[in-house]
Amino acid sequence: MEIPAHRKAFGSRLRELRVARGWSSQEAFALHAGLDRTYVSGIESGRRNPTLDVAARIAGALEVPLSELFTQVTLDMGASALADAANR
Repeated sequence: MEIPAHRKAFGSRLRELRVARGWSSQEAFALHAGLDRTYVSGIESGRRNPTLDVAARIAGALEVPLSELFTQVTLDMGASALADAANR
């Protein structure tokens, strides 16, 4: 199964914010956020599709507004990826 562009973009944004806030270790961040390291890894790689509750937990752990996790997602996806997502 091909990983959807929006999940790849979300995972990249999570990784970017995590590292920018000093969490170089997925394991340390996952512990801080109350998640399993493999789950965080799956989100960052786009293999996992987090719920809104998990996204809110991640935003809280990063101390950013929830919307901050999505700021690059639509920009990175482009119009064709948005159309693909709408057709699913």
